[in-house]
Amino acid sequence: MRIRVGQGRLVALLLALFLVAMLAFGVAGCGGDEEATTTTGETTSDDTETTGAAEGGEIPIGFLTSYTGELGAYGDMWFSAAKMAVDEINAAGGVLGKQIKLYTEDDQTNVEEGVRAARKLINVNKVVAIAGPTSDVLLAVWPIAKDSKVVVSSQAAGTTKFDNMGGDYEFRTVASDSFDGRVAAQVMFEEKGYKKIALLYENDEGRKSIANVTKQAFLDLGGEILEEVTFAPKQSTYSAELKKIADSNPECVWLGAGQESATILFKDASQRGYDWQWMVASDIAVAEMFELIGEDVLEGTLTEMPSADPNEPRFVEWAERFTAEFGIEAGGGFQSNSYDQMVVLALAMVAAGETTGEGINANYKAIASPPGELVYTFEEGAKLLAEGKEINYEGVSGPLDFDEYGNVAGSYASMVATAGEWKEIKFYPASEFLVE
Repeated sequence: MRIRVGQGRLVALLLALFLVAMLAFGVAGCGGDEEATTTTGETTSDDTETTGAAEGGEIPIGFLTSYTGELGAYGDMWFSAAKMAVDEINAAGGVLGKQIKLYTEDDQTNVEEGVRAARKLINVNKVVAIAGPTSDVLLAVWPIAKDSKVVVSSQAAGTTKFDNMGGDYEFRTVASDSFDGRVAAQVMFEEKGYKKIALLYENDEGRKSIANVTKQAFLDLGGEILEEVTFAPKQSTYSAELKKIADSNPECVWLGAGQESATILFKDASQRGYDWQWMVASDIAVAEMFELIGEDVLEGTLTEMPSADPNEPRFVEWAERFTAEFGIEAGGGFQSNSYDQMVVLALAMVAAGETTGEGINANYKAIASPPGELVYTFEEGAKLLAEGKEINYEGVSGPLDFDEYGNVAGSYASMVATAGEWKEIKFYPASEFLVE
């Protein structure tokens, strides 16, 4: 059969396109399913749909947190504590004979990114639980996770919105902002004697939550709020907001902000000669702030944050191991809360006898609350559960007696910026401000 020149070119083109398509199909078929366990803040899993590892020899758990953005200084330390727990759990034989595999994503301290990342962890990595989100992200991803029967837990989400609505596929190993606010008010009014203060805070859920409690607690103590100013994050200057505060002539200014906004605020205030006493929310109380703002500018700044009892031998031993392994000083900063949430997730699966979100949800509160035999490690708890006994896991961050809404009480420490470090002033056990 004779083929004209035009027809020959068409056939050649179609043949070339066919070969390209076949090559592409072959490449796609040869790759795809491989996913690497993350050991740093970088996500190494790809976007290929896979079968949930809990059905095979591994249990996929997600860690969704902030490696960048306003809370970026916290991400690595939170993940490190979670990884420490997972490594110990796996070394002890894992959960029901399976090893936990961590997948981590950066929410960039941004709700939209957090939702995107949560969907990836659920739909691609097939996780049975997601740990790590902060207040705004937790509020956004909880309904998505719950619909997928995936448990979400947090070591740092203090928002008061969960005080009376969590406990079903949502749990916290950190106390509510209702406790933070009381401590902040006590530090300013009783510990330091300030009677007239101003509030300056970022207009997002996490900061509004603690600001509202701090305000009410300070008023209840007999103090006066002279001014209350909210602001948008990441502005180039905050001169207008600071002038409003300055015009009220406060004795102390409570600041709720992310690390990027706080850096600009402190520098603006210093340049304008505002010399009032600062008290900041715990989001700002990280070592990196001394480099970003300057030791001299931060000197004397007050804060408070959830803190394990520094004199508790079990915590001291754990903190020494954590610092030795990761080079990060343990104490405040929610590291121990992050460690504990992973142990509770694992023990809940052991108690359920299955590595599913449903099993975790049904047992999360029970294995860390009375009644039950006190245990202090995963290995100890798993052994007793295998013997059919009830347990009460006591965390390195303190007691984890969950209420019906998945909340715990907590202990706190007031701190001050001194010579480039956050130094503890006073320890507040949970018994000093438990709910009535």
